[in-house]
Amino acid sequence: MKIGKRILLGLVAVCALFLGIIYLWGYKFNIYLVPPSPQKYVRVALKNMDELGLFTDSKEWVETKKNTIEETSNAKNYAETIPFLQKAIKVAGGKHSFIEHEEDISKRSITKYIKPKAEIEGNTLILTIPEFTGNDSQASDYANFLESSLHKNNYNGVIVDLRGNRGGDLSPMVLGLSPLLPDGTLFTYVDKSSHSKPVELQNGEINSGRSSTKISDNKKIKKAPIAVLIDNNTGSSGELTALCFEGIPNVKFFGSDSAGYTSANQTVYLYDGSTLQITSAFVKDRTNNIYKNFPISPDIQTNNAKSSAIEWIKSQIK
Repeated sequence: MKIGKRILLGLVAVCALFLGIIYLWGYKFNIYLVPPSPQKYVRVALKNMDELGLFTDSKEWVETKKNTIEETSNAKNYAETIPFLQKAIKVAGGKHSFIEHEEDISKRSITKYIKPKAEIEGNTLILTIPEFTGNDSQASDYANFLESSLHKNNYNGVIVDLRGNRGGDLSPMVLGLSPLLPDGTLFTYVDKSSHSKPVELQNGEINSGRSSTKISDNKKIKKAPIAVLIDNNTGSSGELTALCFEGIPNVKFFGSDSAGYTSANQTVYLYDGSTLQITSAFVKDRTNNIYKNFPISPDIQTNNAKSSAIEWIKSQIK
């Protein structure tokens, strides 16, 4: 009997410990003992913003947290808190941060897949790189189309056209273009504590992004001049793809300043299925320039980026 009581007491203690852990830290995994009240929902969102946001050591953030709690104190449901949390997340993480509702996530999941394009003009291969938000199968199709275009066409130079590319999943873009990129560190994420996480390309694989995409041929293409085209609609992962080419000797940028979303977002799931997209890191390129949501400036500012790039490539051919 004594042994049975000890076992029972032990189980009770383990259960109490488990419930205590869930009560204290369950929010980190979106696990709750009971559905959170709207006020608890707000406090959890603010706590995540506080821990991850790049700008949470400011007086403005301290005031914003206080105001957000007061403004939502009488909220009757989660939806009533969202407008106030939207304002707060911009203070915590900057312009790249936002809250995405469950219905918006569902709409994004059925966004039409736009395939990249490859054209030969003169002796120049022109690759049009659209934003990517598709599934794994589409990611593979996207990346391997670019890779095969680089290996199967005859050309003297390459134009990587990222104009209008607002981002999405980085992996298929970079892997498709990886024959043009040297293996090693492409760029580095730097958080508010100055901790670094390099994004690396090695043997046709990249250690960043959501997909498990692989390409068929990772043989490098060397010496061909590469022109990267950007504009004010090149943003987020579109900009990071461009930064993978920064500092490579045979590369030149053409066009206009990019959108200035040169940072990384971390996703946090809330109880109702909405997500916090909190900017948690800035970006350092291979030349050690740090971009804090700053735009990328091209080497050649021009309204005729494609024509200027073709002329430059011609001038590089000996």
